[in-house]
This record gives sequence, structure tokens and C-alpha cells, in this order.
Amino acid sequence: MIILVMHPILFHYFSVKIPLVEFSILKTIYLLSKKELESKIATKEEEIRTLKARLSNIVRQHEFATVQDFYTAFYTAQRAFDAYQKERYKWEEAYGEKVTPKFETIHDKIKRYQEKSDNQNANRPYQSKDKGAR
Repeated sequence: MIILVMHPILFHYFSVKIPLVEFSILKTIYLLSKKELESKIATKEEEIRTLKARLSNIVRQHEFATVQDFYTAFYTAQRAFDAYQKERYKWEEAYGEKVTPKFETIHDKIKRYQEKSDNQNANRPYQSKDKGAR
């Protein structure tokens, strides 16, 4: 024989009678929210089915029989690209040429253009704009 002992506050909470009107309102709210949630779940499940079907069609359009075949080709290409990048890095280290351009700020560009302009002006002979009086 099991005897359950309740805390006095819990006993009072469970012994309170909910008026029948409030109970029917609560039941209606519960049923409406349940139906609403079930319809949202059904909508999302349909969206998931549609997206899955569309994904498999995309793979087939690109001439792969299955998604697994696509991933096999993708990972093979990725490994080949990684190997290429490693070889390129080794080549750059060995020969010292950098393929990637250096990042240049706006300030650096302006300074470079000013130096270029100064060099061009320094190489030109000075010409007086005074043509003389006529």
C-alpha cells in the first residue's frame, strides 16, 4: 500500500474547483491551438517533401544518378583542388613569385599616384606660359 503525501500548497491547488465556464474556454483554446499547430506541422512537412524532391531533381539535371554520386564527384574535385593549392604554395615558396596581388589601401593608392605625377613632372622640361606681349 502506497501513501502519497502532498505539500499543503499543492493539495490546495489541486483541490480548487475550476468553474465549468472557464474550463470550457480553456478546452476550446487548447483544441484551437492544437489544430493550428497540427496544420502548421503538416504545412512544414509538405515543404520539406517538396524541397527534398527539388534537390534530387537538381542533381539529376546535372547528370548525376543520385545525390551520393554528386557528393563523390564533389569530394573528388575538392581533393584535387586542395592538392593543386598545396603545389601552388610550394611553387611560390620555391620561386618567390606571388600570384595574389598585395592589398592596397586608398591612402597608399593616392600616395603612389602623387609620386607618379611628381616623377612625370620632374622629367618634363619647364615651359613658360608667358608667350610674350603681342
